[in-house]
Amino acid sequence: MLECLKIKQGKLFLDFEYNGSNEKKLNLVSCVVYVYDKDWNFEESERYWLHDNKDVQRELVETLFHYKKRNYMFIAYNVIAEARSLLSLGMKVTDIHWVDLWLEYRNLLNHNHKLSYGKQLIKGKKKITKPKVSFYDNDSENHAKPEDGYAAACYKLLDEEVDTDRKDRIRELIISGNRKEIERHRDEVLEYNEDDVVRLPDMLKKMMALYKRKYRTSDLKQLKQWMINRGNYSARTALMEQLGYPVNYEYMRNFADSVGDILGKIQGEINELNRKHGWIPDADPFKYDIRKGKYSWNQVATRSWIKSIEPSLPHNWDKTDPSKLHPKGQYSLSAESFQKYFHDRHSYSQESLGSQFVRFLKTRQHLAGFSNSSRSTIWDAIGSDKRVRPYFNIYGSQSSRSQPSSTTFLFLKSAWMRSLCEPAKGMAMGGIDWKSQEVLIAGLEADDKNLLEAYHSGDVYLWFAKKVGAVPKDATKKSHGDIRDRFKATVLGIMYLMGAKSLAAKITNDTGVPTSEEEAQELIDLFDDLFYSYADFKDDFFHHYKNVGYVTLKDGWTMWGDNPNHRSVKNMPIQGAGADIMRRAVTYAQDLGLAIPFTLHDALYAEFNSENLGAMDSLNYAMIESFQDYYPRYSREEKMVGTDANIWSPDYPEGREYVKTPKGLVVKRERIYVDERAGDEYNKFSRYFQRDEILDLL
Repeated sequence: MLECLKIKQGKLFLDFEYNGSNEKKLNLVSCVVYVYDKDWNFEESERYWLHDNKDVQRELVETLFHYKKRNYMFIAYNVIAEARSLLSLGMKVTDIHWVDLWLEYRNLLNHNHKLSYGKQLIKGKKKITKPKVSFYDNDSENHAKPEDGYAAACYKLLDEEVDTDRKDRIRELIISGNRKEIERHRDEVLEYNEDDVVRLPDMLKKMMALYKRKYRTSDLKQLKQWMINRGNYSARTALMEQLGYPVNYEYMRNFADSVGDILGKIQGEINELNRKHGWIPDADPFKYDIRKGKYSWNQVATRSWIKSIEPSLPHNWDKTDPSKLHPKGQYSLSAESFQKYFHDRHSYSQESLGSQFVRFLKTRQHLAGFSNSSRSTIWDAIGSDKRVRPYFNIYGSQSSRSQPSSTTFLFLKSAWMRSLCEPAKGMAMGGIDWKSQEVLIAGLEADDKNLLEAYHSGDVYLWFAKKVGAVPKDATKKSHGDIRDRFKATVLGIMYLMGAKSLAAKITNDTGVPTSEEEAQELIDLFDDLFYSYADFKDDFFHHYKNVGYVTLKDGWTMWGDNPNHRSVKNMPIQGAGADIMRRAVTYAQDLGLAIPFTLHDALYAEFNSENLGAMDSLNYAMIESFQDYYPRYSREEKMVGTDANIWSPDYPEGREYVKTPKGLVVKRERIYVDERAGDEYNKFSRYFQRDEILDLL
């Protein structure tokens, strides 16, 4: 094995058991540590019973600090949990060399069919799986995605079976927080804890062997640093998770009590729109039961409508799994199926039934997280300090973007729900969003001068329309907004590498103007002719991927060679670069002393004293530096990174105004955060925040 793969550094494997993950400080129960020297010689192992024992906790801190000073690597399966445990012990976690075997397993699984399929542990059961033939295959157990939990990794990598039933039982005991029962099962808890550590050394060795077989020598030389960088971001995420984000708890409780009324209002509005437009003749999408006082979904009429529009769609509509009643399956009514053809995110076209179904399904999905009848709710993540500590799911996508769970993350719910994120008096929340970041990254990656010029114009979509003669040279967003919207849908669709049929559907859906496949193809051709360097870059990147057998981001995140979707592959360097830049921005911001509660797509948020507008300058600096860190040859041109900034606080006056920070950054300031794209929705549903309003409505 290459010298770099021997990891000539001491190694400390650790795992904590705890409860109270929704609190700032975890209630630690136990910890097990295994230590090896730089030559893989075993040094020691130790069990620590931390439960209500300050002396043992201090002993553990001394042990960890001893190895930290000696520059040992701290290795765990899910470093976020272990770093939060160290934070609960009062230790600093950003100056440790972390390796997160959970992230390494995720990295190794990413379009690597040999690991992703075959024998797998799925929901605690042994399965044999195989890849889908196409993206649009119906889900089934045969094509199940691999799980990335500890037990699944042990089974796949080490051919060892973890007793998942026992694991679930002990974990439930620990989570319960029942002090007497936890103490009574002390030995069993410690054995369970040690089971989660004892296999980690072999797991790391196995992963290194897999990397050795797949990476080129030049990449193997960087592997150790790549692993440490990923592990260190887990520790950074632990800081965000520990902080959490503030909410108006009273408003949320009132809102949760009104879930049924909110859905009923949406269903009624969709019925009215259907009668106006005649989408489904002689039927309503939702039937009203007078006796029960609520709506039910008219699924027969909806599936009939899907059948009528299917010939115009870029792909056949998803089908459910076959059953005795429906041997060929039925049209799927899932949110995912609708969103393949109707791409609304924050506002929903009143000219499209498909968009309205997306509105209903996404709202129902998001509201489910507020209901106590749901298996998993946002209340599970709220601590006694009334702050939400969500699951961030870092490196969750194939391009390494974070994919938080919408159940616990307000900012992935309907945009009007974001107003529930409310800082305490004296505090403010602020966010900075990169403008058209993917366009800029595409221009830089491809060295496409036209794409960069379009970005610098301040309006990519209008610049494109002017260049191809669709609008006059003096056109503005106000004077030619309808045409700009068409070119906006075009650019966004092409950036996601849509084909002509999908793009035609998107333009039609986004603008309400029917667009044929031929017209969409003409727009694609205009785009590729104008931004020819970017078009060539995508093709060259795909050929490189196929020739080498994998591609990596600058931080080492890898897409292995079994991705059959050329569009997905070509999008990797653009979305992946944005994700890597965001991780660097978090690091810069935290090192500047900013309290970072979360990231969102291309935006970074901070919490600070409401009078301290200078915090926004620091946040802006972190974002600019991270971008220039990724693209150092552009470091002299800060103007290349355009940003939008907004802040909100109960200390600020009513209404929306623009203010300047000490360094001249223009910031939109308001009392509560209302996404401009969802103002109408907010006005409709914010009345449910107030108890008196709810009683009046009822």
